[in-house]
Amino acid sequence: MSLFKTYAGLSRDIYYLCLARTINSTGDFIFSLITLVLTLQMGMSVVSAGIFVSMAALISGPGVLLGGYLSDLIGKKTIIVSGQILSALMIMSCSFWSGTMTIGYLLIAVMFFISITRPAYNALIIQLCPEEKERKSAFSLMYLGANLGIALGPLIAGFFIKDYVHIVFLSIGIVFLISTFIIWKKVHVGASDQITQTMTGERGHHTQQPQGEQQPHGKQQQQEHEHPEQQKHKQGSYPSRQQQESESLPSPLFPLLLKNPLVVFFIVVSFLNYFIYMQYSFSLPLQMNHTFGEHGAAYYGSVMTINAISVILLTTLVLSVTRNFTALNSIAAGALFYGIGFGALYLLGDWPQFAIVVVSTVLWTIGEILVQTNINLYIASRVPDSHQGRFNGLLLFVGCLGYTLSPYLTGLFIRSVDMKSVWIIILGISLFYAICMVLLWYIEKNASNKRGIESPDYSKSV
Repeated sequence: MSLFKTYAGLSRDIYYLCLARTINSTGDFIFSLITLVLTLQMGMSVVSAGIFVSMAALISGPGVLLGGYLSDLIGKKTIIVSGQILSALMIMSCSFWSGTMTIGYLLIAVMFFISITRPAYNALIIQLCPEEKERKSAFSLMYLGANLGIALGPLIAGFFIKDYVHIVFLSIGIVFLISTFIIWKKVHVGASDQITQTMTGERGHHTQQPQGEQQPHGKQQQQEHEHPEQQKHKQGSYPSRQQQESESLPSPLFPLLLKNPLVVFFIVVSFLNYFIYMQYSFSLPLQMNHTFGEHGAAYYGSVMTINAISVILLTTLVLSVTRNFTALNSIAAGALFYGIGFGALYLLGDWPQFAIVVVSTVLWTIGEILVQTNINLYIASRVPDSHQGRFNGLLLFVGCLGYTLSPYLTGLFIRSVDMKSVWIIILGISLFYAICMVLLWYIEKNASNKRGIESPDYSKSV
């Protein structure tokens, strides 16, 4: 399947949103920037710089929860625009505080406001794409674009970070503002989306209509150019008190959690995904140093390059091969590739060959593609649009826990046993994660069969 066919047919709003995300991601390497600035510019020790990085990681947790709630309260596009503008202004102001500790605290604040926008991005894609096939293509396009930006941004900044760090700060701020301008001017959330959100919030999860449904793009533009009074009469001039309350304040989250135990189970178990995926930035560089000694850093840089190239070349191919898989089956397959890929690094203990690392990287990258492009789809059609922001916030919060705890727990294991044995543990965790996804799929399918209906279409990843 060609790249054009894979991503053809999406609305212009989605293309602009993905373009903005790609541009934004070129400056989206704040974790690395905090470390580099504090160590190279400030002369801070690695331990002290690590404290700042940990603070930035921890503050992301409350950030995604707050961002999810505010997305449902005041709108997803509003949260993205506001969060990115604040991030841009703060990071640009760092150029005026060069050489002071203020930079560290400002960058932590930037991470907080960036994390606020994350659930809003996911929820907005769901809202703009009424069909599962569109959602799959949109999420994969967003994933591909973000990886392109992440690959280019640090590479360009690396030439300026040491002697011209103020240029890096200003450039990232400008990149954020350009991305924000595209979203503000080109991504249109129609009035029909707001009505759907309000009605869905009132009905709860009893209706299984496609979430985030909107008018076709041409009809949406026609509505935008109609006289305000005409739109007012179409939408209803006198909303009820219940409608007004649902518009002003999102309906409670906890009752919907109780009604959707399988979604809660999915979110909780997703901790394993983030725990496993974090190995690429913690255990893998340690393994490179352990196996290749002083050349370990160079080999790890090559691993990251192989990962980026694999994402760019394989995303479309992998998604076309698995286009008939359900979202849960795709995640289960991704977990298996995680396990085989990372588990293969155990062989380095007996055969310290970089070829093993290359094959391993390609395999766990395939797992990354399958999991990361499908993990949002499961929630998308099982949660009302009025709660998409908060459920995505919960998923990202679990991700923050996984990223935060993974290095600590893995480090304890490495210290207690040895370096190569950690990959057997990761293999076991990956297999358990895959089994959980298959079990969840089986439970849903069995429940549907008992009700005498076909498996719902919203379980499809494509």
